[in-house]
Amino acid sequence: MIIEDEILVLKEIRYNDNDKILHALSKNNGKIQIVSRGCRKNKSPLVNISQIMSYSKCQLYVSRDMYILNSGELIDNFYNIRNNITAFLHGTYILELLNYISQENEVDKKAYDMTIRLFQILESVEDDEKKIENIISIYELKLISMLGYRPQIKECILCGEKLNNKSLYSFNIKDGGIQCKNCVNINISGYDISYKNIVLLNNILISKLDDNEIINAISDNMNFLIKKYLFYHIGKSNFTTLKLLRKGDIYG
Repeated sequence: MIIEDEILVLKEIRYNDNDKILHALSKNNGKIQIVSRGCRKNKSPLVNISQIMSYSKCQLYVSRDMYILNSGELIDNFYNIRNNITAFLHGTYILELLNYISQENEVDKKAYDMTIRLFQILESVEDDEKKIENIISIYELKLISMLGYRPQIKECILCGEKLNNKSLYSFNIKDGGIQCKNCVNINISGYDISYKNIVLLNNILISKLDDNEIINAISDNMNFLIKKYLFYHIGKSNFTTLKLLRKGDIYG
C-alpha cells in the first residue's frame, strides 16, 4: 500500500552503502521510521528529502514493520537555519527532543503543525541567541502542555487559593503548578516565582510562537524554569545539542 504524508526528518542513519534509515515526524502517522533507498547517491532524487531537518511531501510504501520512501517533493530544507549557527543548534535540539518524546505511530497534528511553524520562524529570525532561546521556551511550554502536563497556574495546587498579586508563590515542578506561601514545602521541587511571571506563563500558553511582546518578556530565569519543568516530566535532560550549547549540565 502506498500513502501520501508530510514528514519532518528528525534523524538520519546510514544504512548499507547507499541507503539511510530516517526517523521522521509525519503529519498523519506520527513518528515513523523510513527506509530511503539509494538516497546517498549524488544523483538520487531522494537526496534532498532524506536529510535532517528536511520538510517534504512524500509517497511512502507501507511494509509490515517499516515505511519505504517511494518519492517526494521537498517543501523546505530550512536553508537559512543551517547558515545561522545559533538557530541551527536550537533547531537540532528540538529534533532531538521530538525524536525522544514522540511515540511510534502516535498522531498529534497540533504538535506537528506547531513544530513546522517553529522552524519557519527560526528560518527568518536574526542571529540573536537570547531571542532564539525565548522562542524555544515558548515552544517547550506549549509542547509539554500538549503532552498532558499543562501547569496549573490560576490557583494553588494544594489549597486552591486563587492567584492574586499580593501573595508570594512557588512553582512546584513535580506536581505541575503554583503553591501559595502557606503551602510551600522546600523539600519539593519548587522555585520562587513572581506574580508577574505566573501571568507570563499563562500568556505564553495562549500566545503565538512569534509574539514579540511575549518573546521580549521572557527572562533567563523563566527559560530555566520552563526547561526544568519540561525535562522533569519527560525524564531526560542530557540532550547532546544542549551540551554543544554549553547548557547540558544546568538542568539535571
